[in-house]
Amino acid sequence: MSGPTSILSGRNGWKRWRTVGLNLAGASALLFALTFLPPDNSLADVQKSGVLRVCVPESMPPLVTNETSAPGYDLAMLDLIAKDLGVRLAINRNAAIGADFNPRNWRLTRAQCQIIAGGVVDNAATRGFLELLPTGLKTGWAVASANDMLSQGGGVLGVFPGPTALDRLALSRYLRAKNIRVLSASSVSHLEEMLKSGEVDGIISDRLTLSAMDLQDVEIEWVSETELGVFDLAFGLWKGDATLLRAVRKSEENLVQTGLAEMLARQYDTDMDAKTGP
Repeated sequence: MSGPTSILSGRNGWKRWRTVGLNLAGASALLFALTFLPPDNSLADVQKSGVLRVCVPESMPPLVTNETSAPGYDLAMLDLIAKDLGVRLAINRNAAIGADFNPRNWRLTRAQCQIIAGGVVDNAATRGFLELLPTGLKTGWAVASANDMLSQGGGVLGVFPGPTALDRLALSRYLRAKNIRVLSASSVSHLEEMLKSGEVDGIISDRLTLSAMDLQDVEIEWVSETELGVFDLAFGLWKGDATLLRAVRKSEENLVQTGLAEMLARQYDTDMDAKTGP
């Protein structure tokens, strides 16, 4: 006759096997359900149409310009990637890109483009709905002034947010804590005019915007406080477009390995400091 111990052992064994069986059944059901998901035709669709569509801001030197002979670092890279894929690059300029630090508010759709470029910042807001491929460049808030204003505090700074998706609220809190008065600039040229006229003691924008300006007798330095951060710039692709993502990543890696990416960085005067951060 079986004792209480053997009966309990048998019951426990049955519970363990039942748990294993339920887990296997759940995994099988999940795999079966995945067979009903639509196939990823993202790369095939691009190849079939012969066009790789990209959304970019109206202008963001040195990443995006309106010059045919020198379209900007991002567009030059994407043109080479498109040629590697055997298609042509179609550019959709959208003024909404960069108008808000949350890229969800740019209201872009798959119908408009397969890739978003020209100041896409690798941060939590962007990663929430895009797959990101770093371009090798970095950005973040930077200051240009004749003296070390940020460590001293006080004074007046001209600020132009630029078209990158940097957190403007965080910058505003940081400058208030430093007792720095802010004057908003309506454009890059306005920002430059404010500095040259002496209306402000220095200017702040994203690093690449300042680097593209003709500034003299001032130094450009990162605003390197932890709360503001320095971020990778990236190409953004829609989540789920795995085949296109792999193809674009492979083409981009080839550009880096052959030295073409570095050549483009030099061509557009994207210096090493702006690429490596503070």
